[in-house]
Amino acid sequence: MGRDSSKRKRNVAQASPAGRSAWAWMPVGLGALSLGAPACGTSGRHVTLDPMHFTVVDGERGRRVESLDAETLYDEGSRAYSALDFVLAAEKYGLVADRFPEGRFAAAAAYNAGMSLEKTSRFAAAIPRYEQVVGRLAGSKDAQDALFRIATCHESLSDWAGMKATGERIAAPVYKDIGTIDRIAAYAVRGRGAEGLGELALAERDYREALALHRDNLDKPAINDSPFVSLAQFRIGEIYRALFSSIQFRLPLDTMARDLEDKSNFFLMAQTAYLRALRLRHPAWAVVAGFRLGLLYEVMYDDMMSAEVPADLTRDEVELYYDELRSKVRPLLDRAVDIYERNLRLGQRVGRDDEWVKKTEASLARLKDVMRAEAGRAAELQIQQ
Repeated sequence: MGRDSSKRKRNVAQASPAGRSAWAWMPVGLGALSLGAPACGTSGRHVTLDPMHFTVVDGERGRRVESLDAETLYDEGSRAYSALDFVLAAEKYGLVADRFPEGRFAAAAAYNAGMSLEKTSRFAAAIPRYEQVVGRLAGSKDAQDALFRIATCHESLSDWAGMKATGERIAAPVYKDIGTIDRIAAYAVRGRGAEGLGELALAERDYREALALHRDNLDKPAINDSPFVSLAQFRIGEIYRALFSSIQFRLPLDTMARDLEDKSNFFLMAQTAYLRALRLRHPAWAVVAGFRLGLLYEVMYDDMMSAEVPADLTRDEVELYYDELRSKVRPLLDRAVDIYERNLRLGQRVGRDDEWVKKTEASLARLKDVMRAEAGRAAELQIQQ
């Protein structure tokens, strides 16, 4: 917190390459928050220390007596966090934030308590901790950082209304000197919340606002490193992929013809968005976009092969229909296989080995099985003839 916005790591959506995109943050030290330096004891100066007292604490690991000294508790929380004991870290930091709300450690402790709670997937409990930071440091960059963490928690809880509302708070903005990169992120946050609520037009508008800001500020070197630019472009593809997938080919034939036209249009719009996300070359989002691009061709093939067939066709006519259809849609399979293979090579180049690489591998294996089965069927027909 308090760092240059171009270097901050944040999470938004889901939409994330990993389903829930959690970015790891180390706990902040006192110098990272705008708390001011503690007074030094020098001759003739009066130093006021945070009070110390004792209390009984009912923690997740049972009841115990704590000596409540803010600095000691804060240090114990930091040691627990470094040792990956996030349950204890959350308790220690929480005690500082609750029992010494006006002390010099309070805001940093509240923020670190929120991060510790996130580490143990207690997202609902983390939100009030970050709100403590927002309230204590209202109008600061630190408060803005806390709002982004709140958005992350809402996303992890699939609380899209909360995520959208938090995006609106950031975009307001709560910090008057908000930078371009953070404005892009704010649009992405608000857009993801709207998308989760099914408000697709509003979501696309926010995503395109983020992309417009990116285009208008290409002279800023750090802007191309922002994951939120790629996220916005990718999520536009997701909107049109969902519309594409919602259309199934149903009789009568005139309806099927309209469905094919609409489905093809959504296909092209999703394809364009994914290709643009790929060209942005963000290491995480490029692999996800590559997988989704291959999936477009795979789903189009499956949907066309599962289209309704007129009931008055004979068995031989149905078999002939499917043979002809396979020959027509085979290029979709070839294209999907090519994209998946390219995506695996991309994953290797950027050092990714996550669920999206594994999904690419699984889809590639499935399509190769389909192609082998089709080759076997074609060979049988040739022998019969």
